[in-house]
Amino acid sequence: MFTRTRTAALVVTLLAATSITCDLFNRHPTSRYATADIAWDVAARNDTLVVAQNDSGILFLDISNPKSPQHLQRLILFKKCVCVAFGARTVYAGLNKGLYGFNLEGSGGVFSLSPLGESAGVTALLEDSTRLYMASADGISVFDVTHSWVPDAIGFVPLAGRPTGLARHDSRLFVSLRDWGVRVFNVCPEESLGLVLDTTQLGKHNRAEGVTVSAGGYCIISQGDSGVVVYYSPTPDTVDLCGGGGGGSLSTYATAATDGVQEVSIYVADSSTVTIDKVINKPGTSSFSVEMDFADFTGFTRRICRGGNGYVYTASGEAGVYIIRE
Repeated sequence: MFTRTRTAALVVTLLAATSITCDLFNRHPTSRYATADIAWDVAARNDTLVVAQNDSGILFLDISNPKSPQHLQRLILFKKCVCVAFGARTVYAGLNKGLYGFNLEGSGGVFSLSPLGESAGVTALLEDSTRLYMASADGISVFDVTHSWVPDAIGFVPLAGRPTGLARHDSRLFVSLRDWGVRVFNVCPEESLGLVLDTTQLGKHNRAEGVTVSAGGYCIISQGDSGVVVYYSPTPDTVDLCGGGGGGSLSTYATAATDGVQEVSIYVADSSTVTIDKVINKPGTSSFSVEMDFADFTGFTRRICRGGNGYVYTASGEAGVYIIRE
């Protein structure tokens, strides 16, 4: 179980053009970038942030100064863009009908792909060093990315329950299913499809809006109105169901996490509130110690991502993008 203690800090007021704030319940100063359209998803790499927008395609922002993002370009796709992801040399935009990929090397280029199942809408994307995983309402499409900047189709894994999110940790792929929970696959390079269903099943009876796995092995499942649950997986071959269970009264629609092993900060979005939980795992027990901060935002926060530069970015619907200092 989680045990929670609320901490306080001195009230500090910061005024800037980007509305930087810091208050009693938010010790992490935040700023906001107002996008022209509803922000559905965000992805960051190095000094670039990509924002998926409702009707305006994808927006590229320069985040070399994280507190004050600068507009780089906007790509109009004429379709609803619901998710974005960075690959090794590609930016992917998942649409309500198919996917566009934008090559980042040389003269660039654009390609389009469709899910390999019957559903045309893309719900989540993930690329590792060899494969692109594309979630749609009826399963996971798998593509090879080693031979060309245009991915080659490998195969399709049908899944009941509507996939909503993808996460990778070591040799495992985690797939959240809105009407089921989370399924775990072993990623096997020697297999033609590359996925073998693991015996581990997480959150079987819980609605899953998304899944995040930190580099330190924490698996965090967003459960919509049922809150959030955390599992601890110290090695690629085990998920310790007893070593890290948790829940909460707050609805949870998106999460992000820092890279700690015995200590990790988890960013939990309850629509317009982002809760920052500092979790300390006590090896050999099921006890977690948590300190919580709150950041109250306007808009509906659907996605959170870490930028690798000491900041966390949100896709907060009509409010655009919020930037939170870790």
